[in-house]
Amino acid sequence: MLVGLMHVPASQTKSPCRRRGSVAAARCLVLVTAALLIGIPWLPLPVAAREARGEMQAAIRDARSCSWLEDPRAPSETPAEIEPATGRRWSWRSQRRASRRRMAAERALAVEADEEASASDPGDDTRRGAGLTLRDQPYREPDPGGRRRFDITLPGRCPGPVPLVVWIHGDTWRDGTKADCPITWLALEGYAVASIGYRTSDLARFPAQLDDCRAAIAEIVRRSGEWGLDPTRIAVVGHGGGGHLAALVGLADDPADDEAAVPRAPTAAVALLSAPTDLPNLGPEHDRPRSPASLLVGGPLPEVREAALRASPVWHVSPDDPPCLVIHGTADPAVPVDQAVRLDAALSAVGVPSTLLLLDRVGHVATIGRDSPAGRAILEFLDAALRSAAADATEAADASQAP
Repeated sequence: MLVGLMHVPASQTKSPCRRRGSVAAARCLVLVTAALLIGIPWLPLPVAAREARGEMQAAIRDARSCSWLEDPRAPSETPAEIEPATGRRWSWRSQRRASRRRMAAERALAVEADEEASASDPGDDTRRGAGLTLRDQPYREPDPGGRRRFDITLPGRCPGPVPLVVWIHGDTWRDGTKADCPITWLALEGYAVASIGYRTSDLARFPAQLDDCRAAIAEIVRRSGEWGLDPTRIAVVGHGGGGHLAALVGLADDPADDEAAVPRAPTAAVALLSAPTDLPNLGPEHDRPRSPASLLVGGPLPEVREAALRASPVWHVSPDDPPCLVIHGTADPAVPVDQAVRLDAALSAVGVPSTLLLLDRVGHVATIGRDSPAGRAILEFLDAALRSAAADATEAADASQAP
């Protein structure tokens, strides 16, 4: 057969070149056929050949194992077995994601351990973390504008009744909502923080705003046992128009609304920022009929002077007022800085503890964050006014029970 494949009839060749090409092609065909017949791995081998090849492979394996067993080197130096591949290739992005997940899990475990340690420690109740926030709690019905509601944030894992800080939003008695509360971080310091809403001056005339603030605090006091609050340690804080109302909540004795006859809220401390305190002396720009103060009392301040005086905290100062923190920026373009100076002087004149903090070159809107000058002053003031009051009450109770 091979000879027949290599033979090319002379009658089929017409030229030497074509004959040489045919001979080369025939030789290539012969070589390919021979290679296929000799080296194809899938052709069935005889039984004896297969047995011989298996015996050879077993002998090779035995020789390799014996060589490793007789190796004089230490086990740590001998070649290790190759682990089977998992079939998955890890990219540098997947490795980085896995590393981040592992680090996050480790941090979570560390935080849980820290929380368990702090929960078992009966020491100071500050910096325990904020707990539950309850929103849109109603305090008076009917509420057509949805303003007579409050939000309250309770601190987490604080032993015993906790003090309460009430925030009253501002700034012009007709803007802002209870959602604008910049002091919720006080919950991390062991205080319950409530932000109350009230009817703005475009919905009702003063003293409706003060009446709503008092009614909200009264509702919180009524539910103080439910939330673990100390009704004897309540501070009121506000900015601008909210600071004005906070001062009235703590200083004014007469009921805000004669029809409702809401009593004075039990306030242990008052802090106000950039707040008007003496409406008749705010300045000519505030005497205009459309100014925020005139819209609050229902007419130009010079024409409704009696209503303006009734709405001025400085005219309600008395010796039994709670301690006050008065903060004001020296560069306030909206409310003159002498409003804070007037209130501080009136409080000091009757013996009420008052702290005046003037922020140099600060405008009307002051930052009240945890690390800001105003925030630090508020925290120090609350700690001194509310926590010291709790310590005094505890000492008095212990003295009364002593034989």
